[in-house]
Amino acid sequence: MSYPNLMRSLFVALCAIILLTGIANAAGLDLTAAKRSGLVGEKPDGFIAALLPNPSSDVTDLVSRTNQGRLGVYRSTAVKEGIPVAEVQKIAAEKIFNLAASGEYLMINGQWVQKK
Repeated sequence: MSYPNLMRSLFVALCAIILLTGIANAAGLDLTAAKRSGLVGEKPDGFIAALLPNPSSDVTDLVSRTNQGRLGVYRSTAVKEGIPVAEVQKIAAEKIFNLAASGEYLMINGQWVQKK
């Protein structure tokens, strides 16, 4: 697989993840609002996690729906590109981190850090 084709596939995967955000919005708690209010943050494995120790059921549901959707995208991209799922997750996480808005939380070296 050539690098441009891999990047194109990962771009498509990232677009799918963004679309899944819309699905999560329709089902309840808004992912963007949850990220901006510090309820959830992005992890280096391409998934989100609740920031508080005892999250509400809305936050728990949002995390579950979002991560399930992302895992499906990561798996299909990995199969299409012939690379490990973990590699797709890592690349997607880097892109998600770069696109994160100021004030959103990112897990860096095992610690939650607010993006400047």
